[in-house]
Amino acid sequence: MEEVEVLANQPNSVVISCHLNLNMDRLVSRMWDMLAMVRIYTRRRGEAPDLAEPSVLTAGRGGVNIKTLCHHLHKDLLKEFKYALCWGQSCKHAPQRVGKDHELMDEDVVQVFKKTAKEYGQEKKGKTLTKQGVLAEPKKDVDKKDKRGPSSNRHDGGPAKNTGKMGKSAGFA
Repeated sequence: MEEVEVLANQPNSVVISCHLNLNMDRLVSRMWDMLAMVRIYTRRRGEAPDLAEPSVLTAGRGGVNIKTLCHHLHKDLLKEFKYALCWGQSCKHAPQRVGKDHELMDEDVVQVFKKTAKEYGQEKKGKTLTKQGVLAEPKKDVDKKDKRGPSSNRHDGGPAKNTGKMGKSAGFA
């Protein structure tokens, strides 16, 4: 026991027992603190946050802000970034509307909003952004004749046939 006390009093040390599974949670917590890693959870519109797979950010890999999170999620997301809503310790109120330079804290929840096609400037080029953020070609105009079904004015489903019996098309009296 004296050896354990000596180890426990040393700086930057955590005494654990693998055999009895003691102090393991403190070790994991201390590792996260020492490595300065921050877990950020993302949320989609209308859904609960995805707490299963956080995005892990560190100060050494670009910082712990919205800009780094957007780059971590997708390389083009920063170009389309409009604003973000943030819940957690880094906010004064929940949700808080934040910009690219907002500093995040551990276990914050972030929902990113992208610019619309009009705001993004793609409308001038004749292309639009879909809900998934993919560029789409403009829709082609369809002729009214092509829109109608094959027999929009007839009940029999096909062209009227002249059988010669009545002088007009068969089926009409």
